[in-house]
Amino acid sequence: MAGISNMFNVGRLALFANQKGLEVTSQNIANINTPGYTRQAVSFNTTTPLSTAPGQTGTGVEISEIRRVVNRFIESQITSGESSFGRLETESGLLNRVESIFSAAGGSGLNLAISDLFSALQDVSNAPADRPARTVLLERAKQLSQQIVTADTQFRQIRTDANKAVLGVLNDVNLFASQVATLNDRIKVVNLSGQNANDLLDQRQVLINKISERIDIQTIEDSFGQTTIFVGNGKALVEGKNAGSLVAAASADNDGFSNISFRSSNGSLTDITSAISNGSLSALIDVRDNKVPGFMDQLDQLSASLVNEFNQVHSATGTAFDLNGIQGGNFFGPLAPTARGLTANTGSGVLGVTVATPSALTLDKYRVTLSGTNYTVTNLTTGASSTPGTLPQTFEGLSISISSGTPASGDVFNVSAHLNTARSMSVAITDPDSIAASSSATGVPGNNVNMNLLAGIQNNAISALNGDTLQTYYGGFVGDVGTQTQSSQRALSVETDMRTQLKNMRQEISGVSMDEEMTNIIKFQRAYEAAATVITTADEMFQTILALRR
Repeated sequence: MAGISNMFNVGRLALFANQKGLEVTSQNIANINTPGYTRQAVSFNTTTPLSTAPGQTGTGVEISEIRRVVNRFIESQITSGESSFGRLETESGLLNRVESIFSAAGGSGLNLAISDLFSALQDVSNAPADRPARTVLLERAKQLSQQIVTADTQFRQIRTDANKAVLGVLNDVNLFASQVATLNDRIKVVNLSGQNANDLLDQRQVLINKISERIDIQTIEDSFGQTTIFVGNGKALVEGKNAGSLVAAASADNDGFSNISFRSSNGSLTDITSAISNGSLSALIDVRDNKVPGFMDQLDQLSASLVNEFNQVHSATGTAFDLNGIQGGNFFGPLAPTARGLTANTGSGVLGVTVATPSALTLDKYRVTLSGTNYTVTNLTTGASSTPGTLPQTFEGLSISISSGTPASGDVFNVSAHLNTARSMSVAITDPDSIAASSSATGVPGNNVNMNLLAGIQNNAISALNGDTLQTYYGGFVGDVGTQTQSSQRALSVETDMRTQLKNMRQEISGVSMDEEMTNIIKFQRAYEAAATVITTADEMFQTILALRR
């Protein structure tokens, strides 16, 4: 009787085990299109055998676990790859916008506007007294100025849009981090019960990948199955069931754009902006704070050089006269040097900067430092410094003075002769007759000496542009933009291919195959039927024995 009883038990366990196999297979089929779902599999073990003569007899089957079919190395590669993909995708998109600013399609490019200006200058040189030619020249100058202002405005809009996107990314990361913390707690409870939290683990991995796409992270998993997520040089964004957050704080030293701080679960803040090196957040910060400002600086440098070269010739004392014999003035709106104190300054001083000698301008950037009672002006490009002393000082064409307040020792000011020139680019002349084409005040109609000098600026090697002409410098500038854009696009293409390859590898291991699952259904169904047959057979044997006793 013991043998028949064991057959009943073996059949019963086989029914339960294969039924569970069918349930897991059904779950796989149901989630074949669920993003992030990992195929599950049933692990079967034999139960403890019975020791009988002449040998041990099996007692059936049991399910040891229902596990996720996953390759942890591939999963980690996908997670880290999401950061690179997020960075390159965002960077490429923003650089495409930058490149479109300089597109010459349809004849609207800045390069064409520069060429048109010098063509108009040549026309006036050919007919200095021709008012229509002078009018066209003013229009060409206005068009160029507007093109420059428009380009600067578009640059600023890209920075503004990137900053808004930063805020959106922070909201996403904080939401995902909170959800991961909640899942951590639920996963711990399931693990402590001796079960595998398969579906919860899938949900958490999807969230971790989403965070990684936005910011570079490091993760570790503890003995309870909880994942700790680190950002910004070891700051625990998620630890157990607790989640910190990323917050934005406007920085006066960064044009009011947001720096990123980590807020721990106890409320303390740490600036981690410089520690963010990957993910879409990294690209937004880099394009906003480095790449676009670099392009804007080149545009300012070009604009300031154009303004300085033109105004020097057009207002040269004794050699520049308009159609009425009046001394010429500025052709473009004059340069407006800037001085900005750092937010860390402890004094109340505000510096004023003016152009003292246009011909001596380098159009470089400077730093003014107060040590004790002495100010030192340092050229940040060449490293040249003024002799320490009091203000006002004149250095490389700039006159620097205290405009208001009282600076304190240790205060630092950033000075530039070209910053924001593109933003305020304008034509100073409104009357075509005021164009100073002549080198003489006698009013000789055919005198075009000064106009030839203005037209000759097109081919002048300008020291502030590293010895390039205006258009050569502009061409290099546009080429730099194009090179960076193409480099980003190529890197994105490579990263996309790698990402696809990794996801295909994951799909082969962890993805649901309908063919395989249909095979499993048949396998478990047939095993279930066989187990039922075992029970039926055992019952028939049992009934036979009972009949013998009658």
